Amino acid sequence: MESVRRSEPSFLVQSRGNGWADTFDLGNCGVLINIAALNKVEFNSDKTRATIQGGALVHDMINAAYGNDTRFANPTCRCLGFLGSSLGGGINRVIGVYGMGVDQVVSANVVTASGQSLLVDETHSPDLWYAMRGAAPNFGIATSAVVKAYPIPQSENIAWEGALTFSDDKLEALIKAIYDLDLKPRMQIDVLFSTSGPPSYKPSITAVPFYLGDAAAAQKAFASILRIGPTSNGATELPYSRWGEFGDSFCQKGQRKPAYGASLSRQALEPKTWRAIYNEFKNFVAAHPQAANSSVLAEYYPVQKAMALGGTTSSSYPFRDVPIHVATIPVYADSSLDVAANAFASRVRDLMRSVDGLARNTTYINFAHGDEPLEEVYGDSLAKLQALKKRYDPLNRFNQWFPLA
Repeated sequence: MESVRRSEPSFLVQSRGNGWADTFDLGNCGVLINIAALNKVEFNSDKTRATIQGGALVHDMINAAYGNDTRFANPTCRCLGFLGSSLGGGINRVIGVYGMGVDQVVSANVVTASGQSLLVDETHSPDLWYAMRGAAPNFGIATSAVVKAYPIPQSENIAWEGALTFSDDKLEALIKAIYDLDLKPRMQIDVLFSTSGPPSYKPSITAVPFYLGDAAAAQKAFASILRIGPTSNGATELPYSRWGEFGDSFCQKGQRKPAYGASLSRQALEPKTWRAIYNEFKNFVAAHPQAANSSVLAEYYPVQKAMALGGTTSSSYPFRDVPIHVATIPVYADSSLDVAANAFASRVRDLMRSVDGLARNTTYINFAHGDEPLEEVYGDSLAKLQALKKRYDPLNRFNQWFPLA
């Protein structure tokens, strides 16, 4: 930070390089500060807290926790940098039990735009603490953080999850069943439109239920989904070390991925609209076979715990009551597809918003595209964040991720 302060280039701090928004602009002389080497995970004596360095992958954390008979409330995708994801909100499959990623952070070591290294928590620089937990890339570099961990023996550290594939004619029944689902704290479910992969790349509909517990309880909880009759059922009990394996396909590096996100209420689970979205997906991959690895991913979470914690803790993440977050992700190599890919993903976003059931458009910042008004990603926190930005970064040096100034 001292170096870039003196020379004043554009710069970006990179943890693991999974941000896909189009707000990045380093120009021809920008500096990338890669902190991937800061990847240690160290536990306290009773395994209820861990110090996580800023470059640690979710995969690093899972392995460390499992070997120490504990677990984290970590993101599903194992290739993500934990702090980058969590400080943007941190949706995760155990949100109903432990809360959001921002709720896991107890304190952080932050390097500010002025080059200071600060300990930040609810009593030290509380305004910066508020800002970092929801809008961190605008305020500083989290070189490490102390986060909560939840001790549990390996033999009990299990969940039931896996892919349920459905035929095309079951889509409406699936969406209605998810709408009717009594989503309890130990439950979570994703819906994925993708293709079967080589050689046919046939469009497919997949539900990925998650239950924090054993198979018997899980199958009872998701009985209404199972009754629809999946053509294949890969759901099984898995140890914590294998949770999220199904998401590894989203970790493939390279290619072009102009993703568009939207956050929705339960009301948005409207079968006709999701049929229209699926048709858009099928038409896009049929017209552009080179984009056959594209997908539409919808994640549905129980939000009661996140809402309850929001009343007892100070964070700038604004959408604790919004249960569904969707990402439309075109994937292709040839830049000549840019116009078609962006048009497809934007149309899908428009369809979602047409039934979102919210008073205004809302987007989880880690899924956002970059063309959204700031109110859409920062919500009611925007005015306070902009005021804090003037105090902590008056020269707007941190300006690459949905910049507040």
